[in-house]
Amino acid sequence: MNLKKILLSALALGALTAQAQKTPVWCDPNVNEINRKMDVASYFAYESETLAQQSQTPKANTKAKSSRYLSIEGKWKFHWVESANERPADFYTLKYDDSKWGTMPVPGIWELNGYGDAIYVNNGYAWRSDWNGQPPAVQDKGNHVGSYRRTFTIPADWKGENIYIHIGSATSNLTLYVNGKYVGYSEDSKVAAEFDITKYITPGKENLIAMQIMRWCDGSWNEDQDFWRLSGIFRDVWLVAEGKDAPYDLVVDAQLSDDFKTGTLVVRDEEGKALLEKKYDNPKLWSCEAPNMYYETVSAGGAVYPVAFG
Repeated sequence: MNLKKILLSALALGALTAQAQKTPVWCDPNVNEINRKMDVASYFAYESETLAQQSQTPKANTKAKSSRYLSIEGKWKFHWVESANERPADFYTLKYDDSKWGTMPVPGIWELNGYGDAIYVNNGYAWRSDWNGQPPAVQDKGNHVGSYRRTFTIPADWKGENIYIHIGSATSNLTLYVNGKYVGYSEDSKVAAEFDITKYITPGKENLIAMQIMRWCDGSWNEDQDFWRLSGIFRDVWLVAEGKDAPYDLVVDAQLSDDFKTGTLVVRDEEGKALLEKKYDNPKLWSCEAPNMYYETVSAGGAVYPVAFG
């Protein structure tokens, strides 16, 4: 290859790299999350055996009794725009004036609280009246954006713990800031997004949490189904403190012998270390008609975890 071809190739590669860097994350199918906690089993780290056992009662709101839990639900300061290019760019900064903003319940759906319009579509894409394009492009027009701000006092005794934020469902995507600093990004709008915010939080003091949610992102191209298009935060939102030695994930393996007369349970951490091993004679089997369940607790990393299986 001669020098001219080398230079042209380098220039072309540089142009492609620059173009890739200009692509917003919500239009980039290669970016599904930034700094989001890896998807793990659904569990909560209780500080006592008693609370862990109480949580196994159907419909028990035991998390609220835990000193490791802080609900951040309720009324948040809220600003809505009809098109993405109108969104406030510096809304997350500590000095930003949100005194003229409205409010939005969290959890809460925008269209049921006076912002935007609910769309029902069973064939085709919901944005076709605003713009037509090819995936994965998402235009600004008609792409509603909601910005959220609220301050919370983090318990002083959380100092030295790992602190996570849990956002049960944000549609269609979520960008998170804490105390004026960027934390991360998440799509997968119907599953929980969790982020480690330990280094951004100051326990014992008031802390600012800011979020921005868009109506559409590149992932919305996968949603050509028969349902209502709604936006906002749909499920529980909280902060949780966990010990530095807490397991990152729990894996529950429940097995039956071939004759169904013996059951075994093994609970492991993410590294495969067994935290609980137990056998059951003549176990009651689960079925739709008789949904028999077994409940155990596992202690690890200074916390107690409830385990349910059937």
